[in-house]
Amino acid sequence: MPETHARRRTLSDTIELLWEPHTRVVGRTGRSIGDFISAAIDLAESEGVDAVSMRNIAERLDVRPMAIYSAIPSKQDLIALMVDRAYADTYPSGRGPAVSDWRKGLRAVAKANRNVHTKHTWLLEIAPARSLMGPHEARKTELELRVLDGIGLSDIDMERALSLVLTHASKQARLGSQLLRERRDTGLDDDAWWGEALPGLNRVYDPSHLPLLMRVGSAASVGKKSSKQSSFDFGLERILDGIEALLKQGPRR
Repeated sequence: MPETHARRRTLSDTIELLWEPHTRVVGRTGRSIGDFISAAIDLAESEGVDAVSMRNIAERLDVRPMAIYSAIPSKQDLIALMVDRAYADTYPSGRGPAVSDWRKGLRAVAKANRNVHTKHTWLLEIAPARSLMGPHEARKTELELRVLDGIGLSDIDMERALSLVLTHASKQARLGSQLLRERRDTGLDDDAWWGEALPGLNRVYDPSHLPLLMRVGSAASVGKKSSKQSSFDFGLERILDGIEALLKQGPRR
């Protein structure tokens, strides 16, 4: 039943729901918890996260909302289930990155996480900062930590290094998603956008007052067109350089 008529759901309740089998049929609906999760994700990707509700899921699957509440008692539970299901797409083969070369492995980790956030852009909006580590995310994290295991980092530095790589990947995915949305909404590609913006910027900017901005901005504009290295790759390589510098310091407690 809806959460307003029941005891408050605890984090432990949600974790247990994440880990239980999602194939069982709910009542007489002919639908499983897995079907409810799939419908919620379909709604998020076709209509946006604001469209995700028990009522809309019920309409899509032709069941009563109360049937969904009987299996997924709260919106908190539904979001946790959606997020964990999406993370299953990070490594569809079930195998993580190669671990023979940690830099190569972390590059693969970063790209896989950027790709999953690009595929499921709603993850950037609803994924919690403090993860409950459902089965798919737990397996994903286990595979990613193997890239760092045994290379000379302490356990806490392994966690911090992985978190840094994942944050970079999700941040870049967010920027990419925003760019695509702006291009779609405005109908302007990058060249056309600058074509409209530059006349105004030239009227209001005084190069003598903003010399560094003008110089670096012009270089960046040219560099983005001529360089094969993207901002994603540049940032990732600097993160990997930092991890390598940490390794050279020797073991830390």
